[in-house]
Amino acid sequence: MRVGLALTATGIASAAIDRRSLAGAVPDVPMAVGFGLFVAIVLLATLRRPPRGTTWLAFASFGIIYLLAAAELADSLLGMTSYLLFALGATLVTVPQLRPLMVAAFALWTPALWLFGPTVALEQLPAALRVAAVAALAFTVIAIADPRRAHPSERLRHIGYGLLAIACVAASIGRSLVVQSISVTPGQLMALMAAIGLPLLSYLRMRPASREILATGLALATLAFVGLAYIVGKPYHADVVAAVHRAAELFVSGQNPYAVFDLPEALARFHLDPELATHLESGAVVHTYNYPAVSFLVVAPFVWLGVDDIRWVYLGEVLLLAVIAIQQLRPAWRAMALCTVIGSEIITRQWILAGIDPAWALLTMSAWLVRRHRWWSSILLGLAIAARQPAWFVAPFFLLAILERFGRREAARAAAIALGTAVLVNLPFIIGAPERAIGGMLAPIFAPLVSDGVGLMRYGAEGVVPLFSRTFYTAVSLGAVVGLLVLLWRRPQSLAGAPLAWPFLPLYFAWRSLQNYFASAPLFALIADDELENEAPLATPPAEPERVPRT
Repeated sequence: MRVGLALTATGIASAAIDRRSLAGAVPDVPMAVGFGLFVAIVLLATLRRPPRGTTWLAFASFGIIYLLAAAELADSLLGMTSYLLFALGATLVTVPQLRPLMVAAFALWTPALWLFGPTVALEQLPAALRVAAVAALAFTVIAIADPRRAHPSERLRHIGYGLLAIACVAASIGRSLVVQSISVTPGQLMALMAAIGLPLLSYLRMRPASREILATGLALATLAFVGLAYIVGKPYHADVVAAVHRAAELFVSGQNPYAVFDLPEALARFHLDPELATHLESGAVVHTYNYPAVSFLVVAPFVWLGVDDIRWVYLGEVLLLAVIAIQQLRPAWRAMALCTVIGSEIITRQWILAGIDPAWALLTMSAWLVRRHRWWSSILLGLAIAARQPAWFVAPFFLLAILERFGRREAARAAAIALGTAVLVNLPFIIGAPERAIGGMLAPIFAPLVSDGVGLMRYGAEGVVPLFSRTFYTAVSLGAVVGLLVLLWRRPQSLAGAPLAWPFLPLYFAWRSLQNYFASAPLFALIADDELENEAPLATPPAEPERVPRT
């Protein structure tokens, strides 16, 4: 159930993003609806026992976003309705315990937006890729709905490889919305190989380790070629990647980026439109560098070596994150966890295409995975905090999980080490320019930036409801953070994956709720689920003895 919900959430967000690209529209209400459903499904995926009817709620959620897409893409409503009816029939004939995975298969199959969408978009796809998309879905549906008895691990292997084939084809087709090509590209050939090869691998008699290496390598090679097409086919087009690259250049030249950085100058350096700069509510342009120091320290060696596009570094980080993540899960769930990376348009569009550094997510996940090693875990968490602000939201949930499992002393020690590491990394730059460094790093949270995103504020921006003040959205978001922390403290045994997945959900209610904030939530929900771990769950140490008053 929980794995199926995480995959369904991934498909919903990807469909919302692809719908906007096909329609040629800016962020709008349907996008906010899609991400609202994404947040709700991820929340359900962290409940150890999701309520009855959750499967059908997930089905309705993915159906809503696909119907919204069909309503906007002319002449596709009838075809999309047929697709959803087919999905409903397939779900009904599936045994109840596998129905969430059936819903996930149809939600991840974003090629439906092409096959039942604009004719021009469909004609731009090679015929082989269209056939591969249909074949991947057909194999997965048959594998899930197959009434024959089979060993659970064998059944899950067939399903997982089928879902991974869907994710590979969907990622390749989604790439064509941004970077088009006249002939068949290597990435499309890799997607075709994945659509054929992964189902075959699931049935071949071979050593499990060899099969897994081949399947993982084929899937990650597809992702690598999709990323290559994004990077080669589209230059920098966002202020964040230009800012980090310019800050790294300044650091390599021996300067303090916080002291001399200027965002308009960075945009001019990479020939970007000045209007891409982040603006304040007053209309003024932000000039400071707004990210902690690890953000440019990670890419500085590559800039020094002459790399002229730091998105190559980010692509490598995404691949590394995927490899490390799946190694921590039981073999039956690894292919499905990989779907939350390859099948996520948030990850491919934001972390790779737009160039928003995922190093903080890699460090945060690594800190969680080595939490048995207290010092290393705390240092990695501190480095994540020193990389990007999303890790700041993870920190209290992370430390609360440490408190619940290891006690107050270990939680206090972890907090001190993490904070000390973050301060130590940033301190040399803060000393050189304290006002600009501290003000820049705190700007994304406290500065009066213009409202933007795919969250609750979008309804106000589009006039569906009144657009409230920044204070209102901030208060609602902080209230959600406090509420989730209290729930995690009071009911930890009823939750799975919450410490890593929950920190991002309240950002849906924030004044700025950008897509990249939610990129890692589905994967983190699986990584922090102790029932999916490759090893036995951590043993809970004895509780600290209570002090009993003497009589």
